[in-house]
Amino acid sequence: MYPDILVVTATLGDRETLNQTVTSVKAIGKNRVKHILIAPKDKCETIKEMFPNVDVLEEPINCGGIYSALNYAIENFGRTYAYITFINDDDYWLESYQQLFDFLDHHPNVDAVYSRTCFVDNNGIVLGEQACSPRYQAFNPLLFTSIVLFTQQSALIRSSVYFSVGGFDTSFKLAADTLFWSTAIALGAKFKYINIVSAAYTIQKNQLSSDKKTQSCEHQRILNAIKRPSHLRIIFEKILFLIWNTRIYCKRVISRKQIKNLGGSKISL
Repeated sequence: MYPDILVVTATLGDRETLNQTVTSVKAIGKNRVKHILIAPKDKCETIKEMFPNVDVLEEPINCGGIYSALNYAIENFGRTYAYITFINDDDYWLESYQQLFDFLDHHPNVDAVYSRTCFVDNNGIVLGEQACSPRYQAFNPLLFTSIVLFTQQSALIRSSVYFSVGGFDTSFKLAADTLFWSTAIALGAKFKYINIVSAAYTIQKNQLSSDKKTQSCEHQRILNAIKRPSHLRIIFEKILFLIWNTRIYCKRVISRKQIKNLGGSKISL
């Protein structure tokens, strides 16, 4: 029966945080998870030596970035797994992530689950908590207020969702996963919010998401590609979102901690 969850990490193998990524997926996913690290050819042997118990896949020669690498891995292996997700080499699962695949196990009518992510520094100190809400059909309206409702660190989908969408748009450098979620919801995939913090996103210098110019351009590309809801719908969804996350915003004010580096598909209030 197992493994039935495919987890893919695109990496160069040169981040110390990769060890925590691999360790967390193994510890929480146990025998349910097949974790594949996909990397450029010249990095594969080194990564295999570092992680002998994890499969290392060589990127195709014409690989054009992280989303091309993810598509290649999932297209080649994803059809044999019930669930799929990907996690960056500077992020990691928390123990509560197990609740996501437990939920899908018992709710066959649900196509995907998502929860919240916490933001940590290089020392693992929590800097803040992602704002989120159960209104997944507000995903597109919220995009027009620069809010991305959830991110891949704390999400899990059935493999059928990936293949119905057709994978990630490789013309994007940072935000293809945001477009992926938008498309999946528009196609009628049923999502479920679980009110937990299930993953950690490490904020550090020189990560792709710190490229604000590309982030802004790609976000605008997504807005240009999707149908714009009415102004009233956009305002209505933003107000509900703010109300739902009052606790998180109050906590941020009190602690005087701000999340300043939420680039790419990780935009959030």
